[in-house]
Amino acid sequence: MRIVKFIAGLGCLVLALNLGLFVLSGLVYWPFPICAVGFAVTGWLLILKRQSPMSRKARTSFIFAICFLGGITFAMVIPIVVKGCHQSSANACINSLRVLTGAKEEWALETGKTNGVLATVDDLKPYVKLDAQRNLPHCSLGGTYIIGRVGEDVKCSIGDSAWPNNHVLPGGEDDSPWKEWWRDFKNSYGLLFGISSHPKAVTPVRLLFPGRDSLLT
Repeated sequence: MRIVKFIAGLGCLVLALNLGLFVLSGLVYWPFPICAVGFAVTGWLLILKRQSPMSRKARTSFIFAICFLGGITFAMVIPIVVKGCHQSSANACINSLRVLTGAKEEWALETGKTNGVLATVDDLKPYVKLDAQRNLPHCSLGGTYIIGRVGEDVKCSIGDSAWPNNHVLPGGEDDSPWKEWWRDFKNSYGLLFGISSHPKAVTPVRLLFPGRDSLLT
C-alpha cells in the first residue's frame, strides 16, 4: 500500500508540475492553476501519509478529489492544450486579416471612400508591408482573402468552419460558450484518438466582380 501511495503521489506531483509550466507559459485559464494546486496538494499528502493507514473518510475524500481534478483535466485542460498546439496558423491568419482590414480603412480615409465601396488588392498594397515578391500577407493554409467593401472586415475563405483554425477576426464568432466548449472537446479528442484529422488547406475559390478582383490568393 505504501508503494501504491508513493507512485500515485509522485504521479500527481508530475501532473501538477506540467500544469504549472503551462500556467507559467501564459495559459492562465482557471482550470490550469486549480488543477495544478489540487494535484500538488494531493500528491504531497499521499507521499507524506504513505506510511499511515487511511481512514474510510480520508480514502473517500482522496477518491473524490482525484475524480474531480481528473474530470476537470479531461473536460477542460486537455482540449485547451490540444487546441493551442494546433492554432498557430489561425493566429497568423488573424494577424494578416487585422493588418489588411486596417489598410483598407486607411485607404478609404485617405481617398475619401465611403462604406460599400469595393476595394482591391492593388488599393491596399501602398498601406501594407509586402513580402519579397511584392505580395500582400497570405493565409498559411491556402485560404483565400476576401478584401470586400469599405466598412467590412477582410475575411478568409476558411472562416470558422475548420477547427481549430478559426480564421475569423475577434468579434466575428457567433458560437455560445457551450457550443464552443463542445466543439473544442469533441475535436480535441478526435485528433488525439485519430477519429478526425487536422484540417488541410482549403482550395481557394475566386469570386470576380465585373472589372475588379477583390480576392487575394
